[in-house]
Amino acid sequence: MHIVNIMFSRGAGGIEQAMIDYCEALRLRGHRVTALLYPGAYVEQPLRQHGVHTITMRNLGEWDYIAAYRLRKCMEELAPDIIIAHANRAYGIARKAISGSFPLVGITHNYSTSRLTQADAVFATTHDLIHYVVKQGVPEERIFHIPNMIHCNELPHRGDRHDPPIIGAMGRFVAKKGFDIFIDALRILKERGYEFKAILGGSGEEAEKLKKQSKEAGLNGTLSFPGWIQNKRDFYTHVDIFCLPSLHEPFGIVLLEAFTYGAPVVASDSEGPRDIITPNYDALMVRKGDAEEMANAIAKLLQDPQLSFSLAANAFAKTKMKYSIEVVGERIEQACKVILGRWKPSR
Repeated sequence: MHIVNIMFSRGAGGIEQAMIDYCEALRLRGHRVTALLYPGAYVEQPLRQHGVHTITMRNLGEWDYIAAYRLRKCMEELAPDIIIAHANRAYGIARKAISGSFPLVGITHNYSTSRLTQADAVFATTHDLIHYVVKQGVPEERIFHIPNMIHCNELPHRGDRHDPPIIGAMGRFVAKKGFDIFIDALRILKERGYEFKAILGGSGEEAEKLKKQSKEAGLNGTLSFPGWIQNKRDFYTHVDIFCLPSLHEPFGIVLLEAFTYGAPVVASDSEGPRDIITPNYDALMVRKGDAEEMANAIAKLLQDPQLSFSLAANAFAKTKMKYSIEVVGERIEQACKVILGRWKPSR
């Protein structure tokens, strides 16, 4: 098959990583893959490194009819078998450009899914998102459960726990990520007399607010802010416990990253983690927004290194079985075959 993936966002984040993974997974399955991107997008360089053919196209948003016209001409020239649109801008422009000419798939990377009711197919990353788009009017037969994916080879050797242990979290510094809860949990642990170091990697609009909260909590010298994490392997293998405190998390690819690199996890019961985690088997789960519960769960892992090891081993095994790029790539391929078997052009 020739499969075009479209994404017009320019930054770096979970959706952008998913786009890269889709292209690589399909290439590993032996398919021809073309990526249509905004000029200078973060994903352009890693896609080229994976040998993906890239085309760039400027646009002013989904109401840019000139961009839609150019996209239609581009697709007529490429003649793909199927088009996968990542995020709303890409889907909106693609819908105007090629509706009825090529099968168009939309992906539920988040809960902004109202546009997808007219998609030829929807790839939903979690069961919660499947239920959500069904309620919005997408017929169930058009929906395929396709989770995010990750490279998962061998569980890395982590060595002994640091003394004092290192507790980590990372992501975009926005309110929904709940990093204020993480900092509050660290404050509680320090007040209880636990010895530890902590790392909060990332950047964003809440950066100064979080640094101020850390200082007021007496965590100067304990909690560091290294900025956006470039080498994720080094980060996850360095921390002894990883925390995901999100108040809203449609999937949570950082969970798969932590699982792959053997970091024991404490996560909130937000949407994505609920779909991925089996509580007390592969991670500890706490009520979202509850700093004391998060502190209690971290303390449990600090006190029980064997539990940490068991959770991490189970999490790695699950990731390799359900979320590896090879496993999910095959699911995408099979879904595309089903879509093509059903699809008939309307023009």
